[in-house]
This record gives sequence, C-alpha cells and structure tokens, in this order.
Amino acid sequence: MFDRKNVLAGLRRRFFPGGEARRGRQGRRRRFAALINFFHLLHQEKIFFLLGSVLIIIIGGGLGYALSESGEAETFWTRLGRGLWWAMVTITTVGYGDVVPMTLPGRIVGFLLMISGLIALSLLTATVASIFVERKFRRERGLTTITEHNHILILGWNRGGEQVLRNILYRLDHTAIVVLVNNLPPEQFEQILLTFPDKHLRFVRGDFSREEILAKTNLSQARRVIILADRTDDQVPREQVDQKTLLAALAVKSLAPKIPITAEIIFAENRPHLERAHVEDIIIRGEYDSSLIASSIESEGLFKIMQSLLSPEGPNFWTVKVPGRFQGRTVQEFAAVLRADYQALLVGLYTEGYKIRLEELLSPEPTAIDEFIFRKFTEAGKTHLFGRHKVEFQINPPADRVLSPQDIAVVIAVQPPSFQSR
Repeated sequence: MFDRKNVLAGLRRRFFPGGEARRGRQGRRRRFAALINFFHLLHQEKIFFLLGSVLIIIIGGGLGYALSESGEAETFWTRLGRGLWWAMVTITTVGYGDVVPMTLPGRIVGFLLMISGLIALSLLTATVASIFVERKFRRERGLTTITEHNHILILGWNRGGEQVLRNILYRLDHTAIVVLVNNLPPEQFEQILLTFPDKHLRFVRGDFSREEILAKTNLSQARRVIILADRTDDQVPREQVDQKTLLAALAVKSLAPKIPITAEIIFAENRPHLERAHVEDIIIRGEYDSSLIASSIESEGLFKIMQSLLSPEGPNFWTVKVPGRFQGRTVQEFAAVLRADYQALLVGLYTEGYKIRLEELLSPEPTAIDEFIFRKFTEAGKTHLFGRHKVEFQINPPADRVLSPQDIAVVIAVQPPSFQSR
C-alpha cells in the first residue's frame, strides 16, 4: 500500500517541477479570464458608453454653471466646483437646494441638464438592473456556465433525488456547492431551492450525457460526480435509463479522467459495463433494501438501529484519517480516545490503493514532452502505472492491530471527530 497523494506529489516534483507554479498560474488565468468576460459583458451592454455620457453631462452642467453665473464674486475654479456639485445633485434628483442658478442662462443650463441627465441616468440604471435580472433568470433556469471549483455534480434526477441531495448536504460543510444537471422544469428547481434555503445549489439544464452540457459545469474542477438513474422523462423505458448512465460516465471520463464517479443503475447485469468505463462506485437501486427488510424479521430494534444509521439525522457513519500521533500505536488505544473524547465508536478500518493514470502525472497543459511520454506509454498499453483500484477493509479490527499511515477509520458518531481542533 502507498499514500497516493504523497506518491503523486513526489512524482510531480521529480518529473514536473513546475507543476505547482503552473497550477497557480492557471488559477490566476481563470480569474483574469472571468474579469475579462465581465468587462466584455459591460461593453456589450453599452455600460461604459452610458457612464461616459453621464460624466460628460455632469461636466457640461458644471461648466455651464461656472460660465453663466460669472456675476458672483468668486473665481472660475470655485464656481466650477460648485457647478459640478450642483450638476451631480440635479442629475440624481436629490435637489438639496444649497446651490441654484440665479441667471437666465444658468437656468437654461439647468433645464437642459435635468432633461438630458434624467434620460442618461435612467438608461444607465435600467441597463445595470437588466443585466442582474437576466443573470438571475439564466441562473434559475440552468442556462449559465458554472465557474465554482471543488463542487459536487449530480447528473440526472428521480423521485429519490431529493433524499439523496439531503444526505449529501448533511455530510458537506455549509460552504460546499452542489450542481444539479438535468432536465427538470425551472419551477421544480426553485422548489428544491426553497427546500434547502441555506445551501449553495446551482442548476445546469440539459442532457447530462452530452459533452457540451458537461462543459458548462466546470467538470475538470469538480470534487466528485454522482450519476442518478434519470427518470425526469417518464416516456423513456426503464431499460434505456442505464444506457444513459453509461453514456454519461463515458463522457465524464473522456473530459475529466481524474474525477471519481458514483453511478446508480437499475439492472445489476449492467454493472460490468460501468466497471469497464472505470466508474469507481456503482450502486444498484434497491440492492440493500433486502437487508433492512430481513433485519425487521429478526428484531424491530435492530431495524430501527440500522434505519437510524442510514438516515442523515442522529449518529451516522463517518471516516477519519488516523492522526500521526496514533500511527504505530494499537487500535485499542485509538478506539479509547475516540470513545472518551468524541463519543465515537470505531467499527472498521480501510486502506485504499489507487490505480495511477498516466494523465495524472502529466502537466495540465501538455507539452511536446508530455505528448511524447503519453504516446509511448499508450503504444505499450501501460496507461495505468501502479496496479488497480482496490479497497482493503476490516470490520471490528483486532485490538492489538498496529495502525499504519494508510489507515482510515470508520466510526459511528453524531459528528465526525475533528482531531485538528485539539
């Protein structure tokens, strides 16, 4: 077993020393691109032209006041300052009345300023408002492109989707972003927003098995993809639902091979197809319902306990990375600390091996060297370097087992233990 993160970091430092700096530059480029797009939108909507028009009207009004009110015992620059203040107050319809033109030319200037300023300022405010209204409209209807990072993508929807979303949100922190990608009507998504008002939900509307729709989700920066057995269209036969799940998994892996996928299917015989598509976690709908039903036959109490552990409320299963100070010590010592300090019950340990794909070691923006390496490894049929994905686990591990750096604990607790805070 090996620590995947450490292996990857070491290989990247050894063979691609500029990787971290490159990722930093990519982040800065994305932010700069977003800023450029924002300014491009303002330019398209003539915001700069309208702002310039308002500014010209204010300056013109100030100059008109300074020239028409020349009878006052003040210098030109003093009158200009007063005139600019008067033009600003007039054009915004505040009307303090502390500065008013006393001459006929000055009042003519004021009349022109009121008419032109009211029109220009109204156009400016209306255009700005329309931009935000349109953005909100497009966002609620899933027509915008996602720019957030480290988000969860849920592709597809069915009757159990809301419960799946509830359980996912329970396990994420309050800042996490979840993006739904499906063909739900906008009204139904608004209802989902009302159900989870304090969560960060986004919506992309469209066929999630198509690459152009997935491209709008910022897929390469997602944390995980979850594909639900999609039943948004009742006219689609059940036999074709798993086909769409497989197409979506293949599209995700072609666009972002590193992103892990959890996929739900209806028919167990379709599992091998998803395994060949390198889907990490495959769930067959109703696969574990039989265990709950069987537990109710043995004891109602056992059924209630199992049901409680699988619901988002109350004690639940959590994973805990074994802290460094417990590595090399026994399970009994670690379990005692979990129980005494966190009211957490240790139920199992697992270690995870990972098949490292060649793409994960190459730089995000391939160079000529990267392309040469990839071509040679592909010709040799070695696109995976360190074995196959494998999880080794042990339920109720022996008390005298020595903990290793690769061990991850599974505990039952109300909240996941946080060793970093102590």
